[in-house]
Amino acid sequence: MVIFKKEKKLAINPLKVSQPLGGVLALQGLFRTMPIVHGSQGCAAFIKALMTQHFREPISLQTTALQEMNIIFGAEQSMVEALDIVIEKHTPSIIAVLSTALTETAGDDLNGNIKNYKKDRCQDDCFIFPVTLPDFEGSLESGYRLTVEALVKELIHSSKAQLPMKKVKNQVNLLPSAHLTPGDVMELKRIISSFGLEVITAPDLSTSLGGALAKGFSPITRGGATFDQLQRLLSSEMTIAVGASMEGAAKALGQFAEIPYKMFNSLSGLKANDEFFSFLQHLSGKPVPQTYRWERDNLLDCMLDAHFYFSGKKIVAALEPDHLYSIIELCKEMGGKMAGLVTTFSTPLLSEIEEEIIIGDLDDLEKMAADADLWISNSHGEQGSSRMKIPFLPMGFPIFHQIGSSLATSIGYRGTTELIIKMSNLLIEESGKIHDESRICYR
Repeated sequence: MVIFKKEKKLAINPLKVSQPLGGVLALQGLFRTMPIVHGSQGCAAFIKALMTQHFREPISLQTTALQEMNIIFGAEQSMVEALDIVIEKHTPSIIAVLSTALTETAGDDLNGNIKNYKKDRCQDDCFIFPVTLPDFEGSLESGYRLTVEALVKELIHSSKAQLPMKKVKNQVNLLPSAHLTPGDVMELKRIISSFGLEVITAPDLSTSLGGALAKGFSPITRGGATFDQLQRLLSSEMTIAVGASMEGAAKALGQFAEIPYKMFNSLSGLKANDEFFSFLQHLSGKPVPQTYRWERDNLLDCMLDAHFYFSGKKIVAALEPDHLYSIIELCKEMGGKMAGLVTTFSTPLLSEIEEEIIIGDLDDLEKMAADADLWISNSHGEQGSSRMKIPFLPMGFPIFHQIGSSLATSIGYRGTTELIIKMSNLLIEESGKIHDESRICYR
């Protein structure tokens, strides 16, 4: 059940970030790519600063740097100049032009302008596509989703004469949601590959923002899926979409390239992973490798040890929709009680949740956390949890007060085990503090 807090006149300690940021995030997972934010310079600067703080890696990004006069007399010329400069100086394989609230409100015809540019310049050696991402709608997850969908549809359109392609045996597509870290994506690729399947991942943040040490600086993305790999998305036997937000892109591949798809709303928890591994076993015709059987045993033992600390505990969480759903399912599987839930915007997935969910900010979460035992949110929630004296588990975006968040894993048997351990240790530590205070008072 989703409740809109219409009576609130302003956001206090906002949870949501802009859709263009989600778009830029998705594009970091494509090789030799340059995102161009079609808006003011401040929009791009904010995106770059926030992403650099979180990932601690260089972020590929340019802007059309619009000002008042550009908007009044038309922003198309600024976009054309930006595209010309980027292509001449950096020769990227892929360019995505992302609109913002500024250009959307002004009525700029981004799709038409990009179409005219490609027609006039005949840029066959660079794959260029537009994405409509007004800041006043959605959040990070929806911006990421719309960018992946725009990419897939542009690939389909550019290959329409050749569709459907001949399918490559044992080749599968992986479409990971925005909430999955580079570490999560790498774990997914490792699991699927272990069944003898070739994985094409789009976007692939594991090889671009996963922390690989590189010599020198590159203004365009170093890692991610290459354009050749992106074209091969259309010849796979199956698409695996992780996160409900990826269903649109999976459906497009199914409709136009005749590729069936399988949705997994979450891969955190025992039940979700049992279904995932059972699917991979059926798809590949191979048994589950012994390594994952051991990891499942470890998870079962960890759940048995941890359920004493979860039982009856009240947990509050503020995350993007796909991420929030995943955390809710895991906490309920462990016996925890969701005492307060906040997200950025409404999605069909959230209607499946029995608990009340607020579309709001971290101030809303703080008001619901009076007697909570664990607080889960991004780094902006740390002050609220400190005021309420509640153990804080950083998750989501951004996390800027600690390193290694991009490599954290919370999916699969192993990742779920690691996440349960983190949460349990926080609950144990808090329980120990309460007992110590009780003994002091008694004395």
